[in-house]
Amino acid sequence: VRGKLQPDYYQALLSNYSPGPQMCPAAKQIELDLLRTLPNNKHYESPHSSGIPKLRRVLLAYSLHNPEVEYCQGFNRIAAIALLFMNEEDAFWCLVYIVENLMPSLYYCKQLVGVQVDQAVFKELVCEKLPELAIHLENHAVDPTLFSINWFLCLFVDSLPVNTYLHIWDAFLFEGSKVLFRYALAILHFMEDKLMKQTDYMSIFNTFRTEVESLTDINALRTIAFDTFKMSFKMIQGKRERHHKLIKAQMESLDVIRQDYRKNSINKPTNSCTVQSDEE
Repeated sequence: VRGKLQPDYYQALLSNYSPGPQMCPAAKQIELDLLRTLPNNKHYESPHSSGIPKLRRVLLAYSLHNPEVEYCQGFNRIAAIALLFMNEEDAFWCLVYIVENLMPSLYYCKQLVGVQVDQAVFKELVCEKLPELAIHLENHAVDPTLFSINWFLCLFVDSLPVNTYLHIWDAFLFEGSKVLFRYALAILHFMEDKLMKQTDYMSIFNTFRTEVESLTDINALRTIAFDTFKMSFKMIQGKRERHHKLIKAQMESLDVIRQDYRKNSINKPTNSCTVQSDEE
């Protein structure tokens, strides 16, 4: 994509940006998310940190580059990590490459269709690869996507310790999005024994949180991800296509229900009260 556009494309996007008297919704959300991005990192911890203006410009440039998507929460963390290792313009192109090449289409659209599809695929894989854990979680009404949706949206940034998620990024940038499923399953497998000992929703939830936040054994996680959970992109793609059809049908069905509700609301007669006089 970069080779097909003018050499100063990134600068041109920013120079043509005119916020006007009021910021657009995407720009407003970007401003809200800047200090939430990596609050414990010195480059993003305050409005005066060196990374904040760079991050703002990268995210604004992407919102102009891709007006159909503009901005999605998750972009801020992806761009912030890129900025730690490369210059501002390269970080912009890194964001473009991840969103538009490595991740499936519609992943970051308004309805997050791609994210919904991958969460459905992940739940199916948990049932296939970790059946005892899947049953245990279901028995206690714990949905693993409560945690995994953020893993996939933000590529594990700020969910795992820094060195752990940077290792996952190395594999992700080399092999693509199937790596996300491997590592998500590996995380569950890594803490399966502890999760199986928990006997209620809150204890499972707390174990999830504390174990993920302290998962630093990168070698063990890598071994589980690539030796225990071998899977082809073709297999992942097949599951994605099947779940996409199901989710699309569900969304179309909901649209029909909404349209019917609106029609009925418009056509519904209003109740009128007849006030009788004292003489009657």
